[in-house]
Amino acid sequence: MTEGKKNYITALDFGGSFLKWTLANPGSPYSSIPRKYFSKIKMNSSGSKAEILGVFLGVLETAFQTAESIKTRIMGIGISTPGPFNLGKGISLMKHKFASIYGVNLKEEIKKHFSLEENFPIKFIFDSTAFLTGEAFFGAARSFNRIIGITLGTGIGSAFMLNGKIIEKAKGLPPQGGSYLFLMPHEGGTVEDKISRKAIINRYIQMGGRFKEDIDVDKISLLADSGDLISIEVFKELGLNLGKILKPIALEFMPGCIVFGGAISKAFHLFSRPLKKELRNVASLKKITPCKFWDLSALYGVIGLFSHESLFL
Repeated sequence: MTEGKKNYITALDFGGSFLKWTLANPGSPYSSIPRKYFSKIKMNSSGSKAEILGVFLGVLETAFQTAESIKTRIMGIGISTPGPFNLGKGISLMKHKFASIYGVNLKEEIKKHFSLEENFPIKFIFDSTAFLTGEAFFGAARSFNRIIGITLGTGIGSAFMLNGKIIEKAKGLPPQGGSYLFLMPHEGGTVEDKISRKAIINRYIQMGGRFKEDIDVDKISLLADSGDLISIEVFKELGLNLGKILKPIALEFMPGCIVFGGAISKAFHLFSRPLKKELRNVASLKKITPCKFWDLSALYGVIGLFSHESLFL
């Protein structure tokens, strides 16, 4: 089959810091993402509605133009998104980030902008769900029946898998559903108040970190790697807090594996020791690990919306 005869989908991973996208053929081997069609674009989660939609629709414009250039067509659009989000209607319900598009129907915005037919497939999936699907089938969590997926970035995302299927309700899961760990009460606030990009930066400053201007998690990570004691302590606290939050959940859900993704998880080596120490009494746990695919895990999950719909309950 020649490339021009394939029907492609556009898969997007809509994150707080970056928008990643690719063209992919869901009829080809599920683990195959053509690198030549992959791109990663900076996002500003505090941007205006016009700014955010401009980046979002601009990426799709490029995707449609790319498909036209190789004489093929886009048969659907799949989008991985943070929550809260109305997946069925395509409406953003986020206030803690992307606040300017709160209540915006992205599905309708896309259809209107590109004059798409009403029944054109546009599907949404939580980013943590997409991430776990990719890692469970092709990444670091393969061969486990019970898995928890945690994404650490602008905020914290969560997903749970049982016997190859994503689940939202089960013993030990957050009351509002598996995707809603970030909303669970914790120390007078929510989990995301303690585990997020903003929380890490604030903690670094509170502890007397010497850099105040343009400080970010990646810079704090580099400082920790170079021996800065405050930065090291910030990540130790992150691991300890994560362990305390996840321990009661893991004791009930009994996962064999917990897999971590998202930009902050690239510093896994800085917080893994206190995390693992806190979880050492969870007898079911055999593996606590960073992901295998830093940029592609969620895109694999998005492709699964079109090729493996039975994965999602």
